[in-house]
Parts: sequence; C-alpha cells; structure tokens
Amino acid sequence: MKKSLFTFITVLSLLVLTTGTVFAAPLADGYLLLREVRNDAGGGVIFVFDVVGEFSKSDFKGSFLTLGDNRFPVDCNLQGSVLQCTTTRIVGGQYVTLNIGGFLFWTRIPDRSGEGSTSSEYCYPVLDLTGEGEGETWEQFDTHCQDTPANYGDTLIYFSEVFFELMPSSPFCTPSQSGDAFYRDVFCLD
Repeated sequence: MKKSLFTFITVLSLLVLTTGTVFAAPLADGYLLLREVRNDAGGGVIFVFDVVGEFSKSDFKGSFLTLGDNRFPVDCNLQGSVLQCTTTRIVGGQYVTLNIGGFLFWTRIPDRSGEGSTSSEYCYPVLDLTGEGEGETWEQFDTHCQDTPANYGDTLIYFSEVFFELMPSSPFCTPSQSGDAFYRDVFCLD
C-alpha cells in the first residue's frame, strides 16, 4: 500500500510539474525568427534574429547556449526589430541548443570562415574610421561573407557595441568613400 501511494504521489508531482511549464505565460508578447548564423573571420559566432513584438534589452539577459554538457554565455544586443547575439568560437562547426530570452532554437554553427573563403558567395568589406580631423579615412579591418546577398541597412556588431551598416557609400558627414560596404555607424552633427 505504501509503495502504491508513493508511486501515485511521485507520478502526480511529475504531472503537475510538466503541465505547469506547458501552460506558463510567455515572458513577452511576440516571437523571434532566426535569420542567420555565422562564424565571421574577424568577429565571433553571431546569431541574427528578426524580432516580432514588444521586447526590451533586459528580456535577453542571461541568454546561453548548450553544447553537450557545456553551457556558454550569449551576449545579445537589440536594435529596433533586429537582435544580434554573439558567443564564443569554440562552438564552431557544432549543433547547439540556443536559449535566447526563454526561446529555444536548435541550430548548427558554421565552421569559421577565413579571409578570402570561397564557402560564401557574397563578401563585403567592413570599414572603420581611422585618424582624426582632416586625416580621417576609411580603413578596411575585416571582410564579411555570407551565403545570401546583403540588403542596405543590414547591420553587423563588432566589439560588443559598435554597429556597422551596409551602405552604397560612406555617411555624408565623413570622408567620402563609395562602394557597397559595412560602414561604421557614426553619429553626425548637423
């Protein structure tokens, strides 16, 4: 009798725990769409999401990915309706489970792409401003390659907080440079 009662209580407890998580309210009203996963030569492993709904930056604090029994932190940056998250290169070439703000994704991280890699068909220079005043110029510090063409306005994040945007030419308030490239998103004073 004691064994049956113990088994019944254990099964009932497990049932309550699993149904409690199934009916839990979402953290936010909306969802994420994983648009791209890349392993850049000059950056880290980057995940790009389209964000649909209302989210704040704090919704993505504590995000992580798991590879086997290992857990790695994921740093996310929300800009408008695009969320970009980065993590360590150690996970390159592996299938991982990604937990971003409570949303779960299972994806493969591509192998590290090298400069001049032929695995991606569309490559763009990544340019940053160097020098000061009259000596300011655009200098290429990386090449970003991907399997699909980029669109004007697409962004990359380097150094955790520095945004680069794909444009046909440099911002108007900086030294003139033309050609499709990811230019550093600079703040221009009128």
